[in-house]
Amino acid sequence: MESHSSNQIEEQPMRIAIVEDDKVFLHRISKALVDGFEERKVKTNVTLLQSSNTFMQVASREHFDLVLLNWSLSGSIGLDLIKWMETYLMSPPAVLIVTQREKESDVVEAFNTGADGFVTKPFRPRELAARAFAICRRHLLRTPRIAKESELVIRHLKLNSSREIAYVNGEEVPLTHQEFRLAHLLLSQINCSLSRTYLHEYIWGYCHNPKTRTLDVHIHRIRKKLKLTAEYGWNLVSVYGHGYSLQTLDKAQENQSSDIEAKAV
Repeated sequence: MESHSSNQIEEQPMRIAIVEDDKVFLHRISKALVDGFEERKVKTNVTLLQSSNTFMQVASREHFDLVLLNWSLSGSIGLDLIKWMETYLMSPPAVLIVTQREKESDVVEAFNTGADGFVTKPFRPRELAARAFAICRRHLLRTPRIAKESELVIRHLKLNSSREIAYVNGEEVPLTHQEFRLAHLLLSQINCSLSRTYLHEYIWGYCHNPKTRTLDVHIHRIRKKLKLTAEYGWNLVSVYGHGYSLQTLDKAQENQSSDIEAKAV
C-alpha cells in the first residue's frame, strides 16, 4: 500500500489549491509547498485563490488532491467550504487548515468538520510542507488516483465517472463536464425531485441568478444526447416551482394516476 501511494505521488503532479485572502500568506504558503515538495522530488500544480466563491467555481470544474484553507475568508468561514466539498464534489480533496487561531476548541472543531490537518500562523515553511506531504500520502491511500473505473449502468446508458464518458446503446456520446455531472446526478437520484438551487450548486458550485436559463439548456441537451425520452422508458420532467425529476416511465404513469385519483376524490 505504501509503495503504491508513493508511486502515485512521484508519477503525477500533486494538484493543490490554496484558499487565502491575504496575498502575503498566499504566496508564502505556495513557496513553502513548492520548495518542500521539490525537496522530495515531487511535482506540484498549485492554484492560488483568494475567495470561497472563486474556489467553488474552480473546484466544480477541476479536481484537487489537497486544499490548504484559511479559517477566516472575506465574507465566509473556511470550515463551511469543507462541508460544501463533502456535499458537492464527487471526490473531495484532503484539507489542511492554515490559520492564526490556536485554541484547542478551534483545532477540535476543524477536525470534527472534516479537516485532515491544522497549522497555525506564523508557520515554519518546511514543517508546513512536511505536513502537507504526509496528508497527501494518507489521502491517496484512502482514495487512490489510479483506481478501478467507476461505472453507472442503467438500461441503455453507461456513465464512466473516472473518465467522464457516457455511452448510449454502446456508442460513446460526448458530454461537457457540466452535462456529465448533471446526468450522473439525475441518474443517481431516479424518481426524486431535485430543486433548481441544489442542481445549480452541485453542477456549478454556486447559485445562479434564478432567472437564468442555463440549467434548462443543459437539461434539454442531456435529454437529447442520452435519449431520456418515453421511447427509452424515461420521463425527465420539470417540477413546477421546484426543479427537475428524472422518472422511469412506470413511475411517471403511477404519479399521473395518483393525481387523477386525488382530483376525483
